[in-house]
Amino acid sequence: MASTKEIKNRIKSVGDTQKITNAMYLISSTKMRRARNDAEETKPYFDLLRREIHRMFAVENDFRSRYFVSESEHIKRGEKYGWENGGKNGILVITGDKGLAGAYNQNVIKEALSIMDRSETYKLYVVGDYGWRYFRSHGANVSENFSHSMIQPTIAMARDITRELFDEFDEEEFDNLYVCYTEYAGGMSVGNAMYDRLLPFDRDDFVPEGNETAAEAGSVFEYEPDVQTVLERSVQSYLVGYVYSALVNSYSSEQSARMMAMDAANENAGELLDALMLEFNHLRQNAITQEITEVSSGARSLKRKNRSKE
Repeated sequence: MASTKEIKNRIKSVGDTQKITNAMYLISSTKMRRARNDAEETKPYFDLLRREIHRMFAVENDFRSRYFVSESEHIKRGEKYGWENGGKNGILVITGDKGLAGAYNQNVIKEALSIMDRSETYKLYVVGDYGWRYFRSHGANVSENFSHSMIQPTIAMARDITRELFDEFDEEEFDNLYVCYTEYAGGMSVGNAMYDRLLPFDRDDFVPEGNETAAEAGSVFEYEPDVQTVLERSVQSYLVGYVYSALVNSYSSEQSARMMAMDAANENAGELLDALMLEFNHLRQNAITQEITEVSSGARSLKRKNRSKE
């Protein structure tokens, strides 16, 4: 049985750990709130850009671009542009820099592995030190020149990532670009790990529905030098918004997952402290009872001894 000194040391150790986990909970809460505020400030710009691309498709829908393909074109071109199987795929994987966030990192890695298993060839572009270390240690084909820590997401960070990926796509390093990230579900929840295709965009998502005309899509503009050129130059800006959204969602989900993990750790620490305090009080009570018993026994023995002398 542990001594009271050992239990006191354990109580101090658990208490110190609880202070750390509580501080980590508060830090993650602040980081998540800041990231969501930054995302809300930039969202109107990218919403407007998407509407403008929609307008350009309404003005001129009959053009060809390697940045926009429809599902019917996937079928015509074969598995090279397959949505689910085959092809030469680039995979942007967004993880955290460290653990202590439950299953957050592992869930994203599983999504990336599912695409890798269905790819003829693949190349990984990893954001976050945790994912980088994992894939490197497992011998995966990770881009050596692509290294980004999952710090507080910024538009500048999204631009750097997009520029690198866009250059690789233009150089035909891959035919399809996927992103594996965690969709933020709101509140204190881990969110769902998922994947989506970044390039080429599905043009059906931008083509106006039904018989909608350019006028119905909004005011008619003149595009110089032409609609297709302006549209292709808008792709990278739109991709920046997509990547930034994935970064913010992942970062918010990571902080939420860490808050849940730290909250559970705080609760466990509280239960352990209660159990240790109960054990400590029992030992103290036993020690006090033992001392009282010894004193009483000594007093009775001394009393009998005095009587025998009389």
